[in-house]
Amino acid sequence: MTLQKDRSQKPTPGPAPDGARRTNPKPEGASRSGWRALLTWRWLLLGFAVAGFALTEFARHNPDWTETVFSRGVYPALSSAVAFLPSLLPFSVAEWFVVAVMLGVTVYLALSVRSILRARPRAKGHALVKAVAGLLGIASVLYFAFVMLCGANYYRHTFAEQSGLEIRESSTEELTQLCEGLAADMTQARSQLEEAMAAEGVATLDEYAAAHGGFAAYADGAVGAVSALASRYPAFDRPLFSPPKPVLASTLMSYADIAGIYFPFTVESNINTSGPFFPLPATMAHELAHQAGFMREDEANFIAYLACTNADDALMRYSGYSLAYDYAISALRKVDPEKAAAISATLSDAVKADRQERSRFLAQFEGPVAQMSNAANNAYLQANNQTDGTRSYGRMVDLLLAEARGESLSDELLQE
Repeated sequence: MTLQKDRSQKPTPGPAPDGARRTNPKPEGASRSGWRALLTWRWLLLGFAVAGFALTEFARHNPDWTETVFSRGVYPALSSAVAFLPSLLPFSVAEWFVVAVMLGVTVYLALSVRSILRARPRAKGHALVKAVAGLLGIASVLYFAFVMLCGANYYRHTFAEQSGLEIRESSTEELTQLCEGLAADMTQARSQLEEAMAAEGVATLDEYAAAHGGFAAYADGAVGAVSALASRYPAFDRPLFSPPKPVLASTLMSYADIAGIYFPFTVESNINTSGPFFPLPATMAHELAHQAGFMREDEANFIAYLACTNADDALMRYSGYSLAYDYAISALRKVDPEKAAAISATLSDAVKADRQERSRFLAQFEGPVAQMSNAANNAYLQANNQTDGTRSYGRMVDLLLAEARGESLSDELLQE
């Protein structure tokens, strides 16, 4: 009987002839390896960009959904969760986040260049594609995080709509009366500060602030002032406000003409501390308004004014009135410079001295860096539903005028 070999088993190859190299047979499906390379994690991360863009476009065209579901539902819970750990630290995590990202990208680029240079000639293109896909993947994740922690809120209902303030054209006389009222309120707050400073034996506002707990105390005060707005405006009700943080690189921020930055990736309000202290409480409240989901600059300014001027601390009230007066008098100066000058002349000597000190500080940082920073900020605002760019800051005056007219809805209607 003849035995047949099992044809299902492959014969064991014999030794290769001397001097010859054995080559392994090409694996089945190797021709599809190029397609498999396109499905690595680098390319899959691009899905985050698609999701972020889709959410942005949906939010843009559905403001009711954005306000109700995202800005008052998803965003407060998500941003509070992200903010929790950074809020426990006394320093700005955002600064170190930026440094870490910059170092990480630098290392990634260096390793990618090395990989491309070491690759075989036919594989250099594949290595380049992988490197580019990796960068795009990182950018996609960051973009998605930006949309979830900041960007979609640009398309919510405006604060004017939520507060019932009627924005309309106003006369020069109304603007003049607004400036006169703000000048009087600012002077009164400064007078109260002078009395307190005399009683406590301090000579400057910076010393007064230090005697009352310094940056940390006013950061907590700003959180309290903005949180208190929730009693009238429910949109400010959120699980957590992360206290504002001082920035180590404050001098660099001054050169860039930046007073504060809301950093969405850590949900932190970062404050430039290199100048006089009295504008800081309003800056803190402004950045906390962003943290509450109000991204429009004019609205954040107005919210800061509301929060600070209703605070118990005289320095916070002075800061809020100073912020509002800056914008109102600037608007009046454009339409009636003589009236603006006359109102400015009524300010107390102490108020004038404070404003001159701040002007001297800011003047030393004027230059091309500030101009480029403002241009970049203008482009950012225009890309995020603020089509007037930095000119949208001037709209705060319309909100101030509307509030001065008292044409807001009752608290009962606002709660509904």
